[in-house]
Amino acid sequence: MHRFRLGLLALSALLAVGAGYTVTTQTASAQASTRLVLTLSEFAIQAERPAVPAGDVTFDLVNTGEDTHEVIVIKSDQDITKLPPSAVKGEVDEAAVGEYIGGWEDIPSAGLASGTLSLAPGRYILLCNLTKHYEQGMVATLLVE
Repeated sequence: MHRFRLGLLALSALLAVGAGYTVTTQTASAQASTRLVLTLSEFAIQAERPAVPAGDVTFDLVNTGEDTHEVIVIKSDQDITKLPPSAVKGEVDEAAVGEYIGGWEDIPSAGLASGTLSLAPGRYILLCNLTKHYEQGMVATLLVE
């Protein structure tokens, strides 16, 4: 009798928890985000494709270089060869470039990083802003359609 009562109590607890649980469904397109691989090296950022659709974009970053790198995502129409310098010699003034969207710092050699950003249509600058990396060409653009 004691086991039966415990069993009923456990079942009642599960039903009570389940009663507050709501199942939601979405279409596959609403659940999926676009994936984009960025390869980092000395001294370049290479996107596997130049454009992605607007919405959630999952960035998979692979550092194939020997140095630590980072990627800063900034929404901007500025010329990537003439970005404004910061007070720190060899770096870019990120605030003067455009709207900061997100980024990943300190990706070590042979390291991986990943994350998802929600991107509206427009042009984005992908930048490694570690000292002198931009000057050596570590910048790219991404078009979001």
